[in-house]
Amino acid sequence: MGKRIEDLLADKMYEAANVILQKFIKPDFSYNNIRELSVEQIEIIKEKFGIEGVIIDVDDTLRSDMQKIPKCNQKWLEEVRKHLKVIAVSNGIDRDVESYLKSIGIDYIGFAFKPLKRGFKAACERMNIDPTKVLVIGDQLIDDIYGGKRNRMLTCKVIDPGVKKYSKKKDDEIER
Repeated sequence: MGKRIEDLLADKMYEAANVILQKFIKPDFSYNNIRELSVEQIEIIKEKFGIEGVIIDVDDTLRSDMQKIPKCNQKWLEEVRKHLKVIAVSNGIDRDVESYLKSIGIDYIGFAFKPLKRGFKAACERMNIDPTKVLVIGDQLIDDIYGGKRNRMLTCKVIDPGVKKYSKKKDDEIER
């Protein structure tokens, strides 16, 4: 069954608002997916801007369609964690994602109510880092980019998680 007319209209209005807001809310960096933000680039950003930590979004940044975080993005996370403090901040909640992140030493804040300041502030407190030394990585212009900007954080917008096909049988993925 398709979407209701009200839902289609709401989607179109949201898209139109995003087009307008893109003229005013600009990320500091933009990549097609998180893996395009290499460890080498992170080191350059770290040196140039004094970044000590990363706040990363989960849905449509690390994973798509509420699936598990794909192996390629897990590897990326584990590599970044060697260089910076990392915390996941999401407007949703997923106990499986939270368990996985905790197992690799990454804290998780669910129901963050982004772009409100409280989730971002809580993340900075948990990492014990000043907001001006944090890079926010996410896919949403309002929730992630605007939320980071209003907290004086550096921001990075990703277009999608970079996963085309996910196979539950093989627990792997084909990268875009």
